[in-house]
Amino acid sequence: MSVLTTLDPTSLLVGGAVLLCLLWRLSTRRPPGLPPGPGPALPLLRHLHLMPKDPRAQLWTWRRQYGDVFSLYMGGKLVVVLASYSAIREALVTFADVFSDRPHLLIMDQIAKNKGISCTSGPTWKEQRKTSLKILRAMGMGKNVLAEKIQEEITHYIRTIKDHQGAPVDVFRMTQISISNNICSIIWGKRFDYQDPEFISYIECIDRNFKLLSGTAIVNFVPALGSIPGDPFKSRDVPASYDSVFAFIAKHMADHRRSVGEHNQDTEECTDFLYGYLRQMQKAQKADVSTTLDEKNLKMCAADLFLAGTETTSTAILWALLFFLHHPHVQDTCFQEISDVVGPDRLPAMSDRPKLPYLEATTWEVLRKGDVVPLSVWHASAADVTFRGYVIPKDTIITPDLNCVLQDPEIWGDPENFRPERFIDFDGKLTRPEEFVPFSMGRRVCLGESLARMELFLYLATLIQHFRFLPPEEGKLPSLEGTFGMTYTPQAYTIRAVPRM
Repeated sequence: MSVLTTLDPTSLLVGGAVLLCLLWRLSTRRPPGLPPGPGPALPLLRHLHLMPKDPRAQLWTWRRQYGDVFSLYMGGKLVVVLASYSAIREALVTFADVFSDRPHLLIMDQIAKNKGISCTSGPTWKEQRKTSLKILRAMGMGKNVLAEKIQEEITHYIRTIKDHQGAPVDVFRMTQISISNNICSIIWGKRFDYQDPEFISYIECIDRNFKLLSGTAIVNFVPALGSIPGDPFKSRDVPASYDSVFAFIAKHMADHRRSVGEHNQDTEECTDFLYGYLRQMQKAQKADVSTTLDEKNLKMCAADLFLAGTETTSTAILWALLFFLHHPHVQDTCFQEISDVVGPDRLPAMSDRPKLPYLEATTWEVLRKGDVVPLSVWHASAADVTFRGYVIPKDTIITPDLNCVLQDPEIWGDPENFRPERFIDFDGKLTRPEEFVPFSMGRRVCLGESLARMELFLYLATLIQHFRFLPPEEGKLPSLEGTFGMTYTPQAYTIRAVPRM
C-alpha cells in the first residue's frame, strides 16, 4: 500500500497547497545579485499586476524605495529600470557596448522581422543606422535646404488653420498630416494634399497601429495570452494593420526602383531617402561585399522614420499649443520676441534661432514638461554584465526612465510648472543643463533629433507669428492630463487660432 492511500483528503489538500506555494516561491524568487525591486510576484504575470496603465507614478515610488537602479519581472521578462540621469548616462554611454541592443518582444519581432533601424541590434542595426544617417545628411538634415522644404509645408499648414477663421478647431489631424508631409518629402520626395483620401487612410492606419501596440503590450511579456480564442488583446491584428503601412511604402519603392537606374550612380546628389538607399544598395552589390542593405530593410527603415518622425513631433506641437492656452503670457512673450527679430513680413528662418532665446527655451520646456516619450525606447543587455555592483543577465530589458530625469525636483526645482525661464541665465542667454535629455542619449539617441528640433522651432515660431491661441470658450481650458501609450499625448481638445494679421 502506498503512502498516499494512507493519507486523508485534508492532508492531501494541505500537502498540495504547500507544494504549490513552494513551486510558486521558487518560480518567482529573485536571483542573488539583481538590483532590488518589488517583492514576491504572481505566477505567469509576475509584477505586471502592479503596473498601472500609466506607470510613471509607480516607477517614482519604486525609485524612492529601491534607488536609481531597480528591477522587476514583467511576465517572463526581467526589466531593469534606470531612474536617474547618472544611471542612464553610465549605462547608455559608459557601458554602450553592452546596453545598445534592442529586446526581443513578440509583437515587434512579428512586425519588424529583425529589419530596419528601431528594432534591430548588432551588425544589421549598425549598417542600417550608418547608411540612413549618411543619406539624411546628404539630403541636408540640419541645414537650410531642408529648412526651406519645411517652411513650404508650414505655409500649407498655416493656410489650413486660417480657413477656420478663428472658430474652435481640432488641430490634431492637420498637425499630424503636416508633420507627416515633411517625412514624406524626405523619404520619397513628395507631399500630399490634406484632403487626399489615400493619405488620410494611411494616417488613420498609423493611429490605429499605435493604439493597438499600446493595448497588446502585455502579450509581449506573456505570449500565451496571444493564443486566447477571440484575441481579446488584438495581438493578431497588429501585423495585419502594419501590412497597410508597408503596402503604402512598397508602392513608392516600386516607383523609385523603376527610375533609379536612370540616374548617374557616380553623383553624390540625393533627392530623397528611397533613392539614396537604393543607390547605396546598388553600390554594395556592384562591389560584391557582404551587406544587410536590401529592400526588406529599406521598407522597414522607411516605416521606422515615418512612424517615429510623425508621432513624436506632432505630439510635441499639440502639447505646445495646449500650454499656450494655459500660459498666455508665454505665447505673448514669444510673439514680442518674434516681432522684434522677424517682423510680420517674412517667415521665421533657422538663421533667426540664435536671436530668439525665449522661443527656443519655450520649445525645450515643451519637450521637458510634455514628457512625449517618458520611458524612451527600451534597450537590452547584449551580455551578462556587472553594473553598479549588480549582476544584470544577458537579454534583460533596460528601461531608461526619462520621466524621472525630466521631472526630477532635485534638477529642476519646480518641475510641475511650465516655465521656459528655467533655460535662460541672468544674461538672457540660453543655458541647457546636461540633464535635459528628451531624445535620450548614447549610441541609440533619436536618429531624427536635429530634424525634430528644426521642425519644432519653425512650426512654433510661424504659428505664434500668425495666430493668437485662445481656449474654445472663454474661461474653459482643456485638460493638461495626457494619455499614456507608445507616447504621452494630450487628450483631444479644440482651440481658437485668431489671426494676428
